[in-house]
Amino acid sequence: MFVVKVSTQGGVGSLHALSFGIVMDLQWCPRKPDNFITWSQEISLYQVEDIDPLRPKQSTFKLSETRAASLVAKIVDLAFPKVVDGYPGNDAEGMIAVGLANGKVVLTSFGSTIISKEFVPKHPRQVNDLAWNKYSPNLLAAALDKARSDYAVAIWDVAASSKLVNGFHSDALRPAIELGNSETAHSIAWVQSKTLLVGMNGKHIRHYDLRDSQPKLGSTASTKAIYGICVDGSNRVASYADNQVFVWDIRNFEKPFVCINHAKPIVKIGWSPTRSGLLACLEKESSFITLHDVHHATLSTEEGDPTVLERRLTPVYSAETPTAGGFTALSAFSWHPAEENLITTVTLAGYLRNSTVFERVTLNWSSTSKLGWSNGKKIIQFIDNTDGIYATLDDISIKMKYRANAGYGLKTSLKDNARFVEEDVDLLTLWEWLDYCRILTDKEKYRPSVPLKSDVIHNNSFEMHSSKTYRSEERAFAQQICGWGSDLNDLSGSSTRRAALSLFHLKLRQAIRILNESGHSIIGMAIAGFSDEKNSLWREMAQTSCPNLDDPYVRAIFAFLTEADTSYETILNEKGLSVADRVGFACSFLSDSKLVTFLQELTNEMVKTGNLDGILLTGMTPQAIPLLQRYLDITGDVQTVSLLAIRTMAADIPSSPQLQFWIERYRELLDSWKLWEQRAEFDIVKNTNNPLLISPPEVTISCNFCGKNISPAGFGGLNRSNQLFNRFTTTNAKVKSSCCPSCRKPLPRCAICLLHMGTILASATEPIFDPHKTGTSPEALSWYTWCQTCRHGGHTAHLQQWFQNQIECPVTGCSCKCMTLDKVIDFPV
Repeated sequence: MFVVKVSTQGGVGSLHALSFGIVMDLQWCPRKPDNFITWSQEISLYQVEDIDPLRPKQSTFKLSETRAASLVAKIVDLAFPKVVDGYPGNDAEGMIAVGLANGKVVLTSFGSTIISKEFVPKHPRQVNDLAWNKYSPNLLAAALDKARSDYAVAIWDVAASSKLVNGFHSDALRPAIELGNSETAHSIAWVQSKTLLVGMNGKHIRHYDLRDSQPKLGSTASTKAIYGICVDGSNRVASYADNQVFVWDIRNFEKPFVCINHAKPIVKIGWSPTRSGLLACLEKESSFITLHDVHHATLSTEEGDPTVLERRLTPVYSAETPTAGGFTALSAFSWHPAEENLITTVTLAGYLRNSTVFERVTLNWSSTSKLGWSNGKKIIQFIDNTDGIYATLDDISIKMKYRANAGYGLKTSLKDNARFVEEDVDLLTLWEWLDYCRILTDKEKYRPSVPLKSDVIHNNSFEMHSSKTYRSEERAFAQQICGWGSDLNDLSGSSTRRAALSLFHLKLRQAIRILNESGHSIIGMAIAGFSDEKNSLWREMAQTSCPNLDDPYVRAIFAFLTEADTSYETILNEKGLSVADRVGFACSFLSDSKLVTFLQELTNEMVKTGNLDGILLTGMTPQAIPLLQRYLDITGDVQTVSLLAIRTMAADIPSSPQLQFWIERYRELLDSWKLWEQRAEFDIVKNTNNPLLISPPEVTISCNFCGKNISPAGFGGLNRSNQLFNRFTTTNAKVKSSCCPSCRKPLPRCAICLLHMGTILASATEPIFDPHKTGTSPEALSWYTWCQTCRHGGHTAHLQQWFQNQIECPVTGCSCKCMTLDKVIDFPV
């Protein structure tokens, strides 16, 4: 009996088939990717097609949102089919092998009422498993229950016996090969065309070699996992028993290299035919399939199990699908043989559903701002910074590359670097503040004293609790760094900020004047009515309205006037105020102990959030390294932290591995972008600020007579900074010599001007040299080069002029074509 249930969802008919309540198993047809088979007490063939939204078919049921299946044919006259396997060959389309409970193996096809062939065992017993050989499709193997004096494994050559079917030769229906006399075969799988794996007797898996006329028993694995043997198409084999799944390597079959435990007994396992190493496992009465990625698990002698990635696939059925206990229990599954990562599941009630196993996305992001990601064997998309969608990624490397090309961080004045980061207010403020501090410290030459000791100042002209302030040399210098100068007429920023700072300097009338002149007369009028009485109506209204004000400096003004004590927590914790203003305020109104505590807490907060405003508290000292590291973790801006390091912390680089790490990563980044000149300029600034960072020379020139180094860097009596002289300066020319400093033998002569190497040339007006032709600076006259083949050479400027019109060596008698031996090649960028 065939039961049909029809429902409509979104205008598309959905037909669900129930075949006597339970579908035992299903399988996609090996040679027809749009057909699959289900079986219980009936065997049904379905065809899959795309859903046409304009012409829905009522005779189909949905497998997914885009695919539907319709019943093509069914076989009802085979009693109690236990296992079905589709024929993998091309010569008998639609043929299947059916193993019955009485031990018969039947070859039949859909649409035909005639059984093509029937293999009957000597003793009736159940067929436990069937397996066509996909390498040699004419071979069919069956695993049978135990029978006395009969074999557990029967292998038929279907092609050979079919030639004699019409002749009714009984011998033709006998198995070509039989294995395991008086034993039990639980599962079976072909490894290659002539090798077979059999799980036998509930205690071992045998590997048979069938290439000879007499089958040979190869390796044997002692295990209770003898069910569901399946091969991955390579060397991996999986089997299960109870709630455990074992994965074996056929080349080393002594023990499994992976053992996977499940919460419930296993009912089916299967390797993905399109994805190597992906094993699906279905537990009893489970609503999901567990997927194990064992692709990277290998045999190892080390202790511990190999890592196996695990995830779950839960098919999404419609709301009308019957459930048991609140979930949809699955009966079986089948991988699609060709469509990548497609798996079909069936519930205990016979409802089918297609699901796609999405691969873990592999994301690749190059330093040149090219982004690509893949899914399985397919590249999904490849984009770079020219694509519009790339802008949504806010890639910091795009900004860093643009800034590097513009010379960011390398300008002589620190303030000049701010114009490259105008879109980033924090960086803009930082560079300007660093330049201001450099100028300030150059003028003041301030040296802080320890411990901090401040004087208390009482201002009687301002009748309120805040008339008590604190003053000291250290506090005054700190306020200067914060931009709180002594001249209130030089205050910068918004009008509300200038008004607030005037008030914090106890200049109430000046604050009111600034507010009135800037169009904030209402606020000026409000604070003009200030009353220090605790129970006054003005104080009550000001405290009530203060939290609702938008401008943080206006909130700070009213908080200052209505503060009930001298803790000033409302102002000090006002996030809308700049860190500099909060520190400047604290330096005026907090006692020494409270000031130190506040600065420590604020510093910890700045470090935790990576706020560059915290540089005000740490200074560009080693104390700033944790803050800069946090900033780098949040933004990825290795460029800024490296530039700050070489510009302001060069002396600390040799002793700080963290600073060295940032610098090397940024140098590598510039190299990956092929910004060689910018990398060289970066190194020059770094080495100029700290000569100890200059790497020692790796190449030296030695005398041809004594073999000793002839460069000034090779002799004692010079410190490291003198050794590594800059050849671009005219003062260094004085140390040049025309003879070896060790043996006093003359150095080689220039092949053009015949002067010795190292001779100081007067100027660019030498007769042999025309600077208008070569474009070489006068300093280059002393540079020396030579041919790597004939070893003749001379001053670089002279050789450049010679080889403008010549290709042979300028030395008489030498026929070396120096100019053609080494050419500069322009590589595409």
